[in-house]
Amino acid sequence: MRHRIWLVFLIAVVARLAAALVLNMTLERLPDRNYLIEGDADGYWILAQKIVSGEDFALYEPPRYVMRMPGFSAVLAVSISIFGESLYAARYFLAVLTSFAVFPAYWLGFRAKGNSTGIIAALLIALMPAYVGFSVAILSECLFATFIIWNIWAFARWIEAKDFWPNVLGWGAVSGLIAAIAVYIRPSWLLLPPVVVPVILLWGKSTLSKRFVSSGVMLLCLVGALLPWGIRNQNVTGHFVLTTLWMGPSLYDGLHPGATGDSDMTFFEQEHVNDRMSEYEVNQHYKDRAVQFAKENPWRAFELSLIKLIRYWNLWPNAAQFQNPALIITLAVSNLFLFIGAGWGIWVSRNQLWLVILCVLPILYFAALHTLFVSSLRYRLPAEYPLIVMTVLGWQAVFGILRKSNDKL
Repeated sequence: MRHRIWLVFLIAVVARLAAALVLNMTLERLPDRNYLIEGDADGYWILAQKIVSGEDFALYEPPRYVMRMPGFSAVLAVSISIFGESLYAARYFLAVLTSFAVFPAYWLGFRAKGNSTGIIAALLIALMPAYVGFSVAILSECLFATFIIWNIWAFARWIEAKDFWPNVLGWGAVSGLIAAIAVYIRPSWLLLPPVVVPVILLWGKSTLSKRFVSSGVMLLCLVGALLPWGIRNQNVTGHFVLTTLWMGPSLYDGLHPGATGDSDMTFFEQEHVNDRMSEYEVNQHYKDRAVQFAKENPWRAFELSLIKLIRYWNLWPNAAQFQNPALIITLAVSNLFLFIGAGWGIWVSRNQLWLVILCVLPILYFAALHTLFVSSLRYRLPAEYPLIVMTVLGWQAVFGILRKSNDKL
């Protein structure tokens, strides 16, 4: 059993290394093009270089110190420290790191039904086209996804922990620490762990008092692990901020007169508010404007939320650069496979309701979040990793029904 999951890990690594090689060769042929998706990737790389060189963790002029969480850039900084300033090497480095997602997928599948379910779930994580492709882009999605599924695994272990104090408290603490790492990569995960607490209180196998105490431990570990970042932000901005000061512009990106559901930050560059306001004031300014727009245009805000939901659940990428017919067909088929199987898997697994909730909660959580902010398939992708377990259970149930029908014939 153990050697099989390591074989799946090797398959994941090989698939991602091959994708990194193809991407590196493709970008070599494109003049003045360093990334699959420009913008975000360049920002992450510049911040990684600054970490290595000991410069301020900031972008642009005037500097924005709290624009991004440091987690993904810190990982890229490790690659730079070991292999030098090579985007090629960084992609290979990410290929290996993101492959570790197969292990919690295996355990969750094994817990749901057995060894075969776990192996198939791990194989799907290893080979789904979107996961392989995004794993080697200089983007945080798949590393974020890796920590999300490890966090869901930790939550599941916490629920199953027995009354022995170190077990219950230990898994609560581990859950909080992994959640904090995920937040260091993408701040959007911050509200998910508190939402899991009722699941722990309702279905945890320890006594109610221990579930309450361990929930407090989880939240303390989450906040405590983020505290150094909050203190650093206090020092550089004069305001204690546990995540970033980019929520306001991001919210306005999704709620303003010209909003389409897609990201278009040209308003920020055109208005130059950063020249006359502090970073904290800029964040508040755009947050207030987004709220004001929603209040004054409730129907348009509602219409935008529906547009964003459609973009979020789309079967293929929304971006014009990914409208290649072969890519569209590949992703549409793989996503149909994912969602049809997951839908049936949720139904047949309803007797394990806590496990269903843990696997489904991330994708619903991000769907709700991105009715406010801009939306696309990219924001859904990290939450698909836990859902894979439901997909496997669904297709196993379908094939089980077909097998029985054939036996009767």
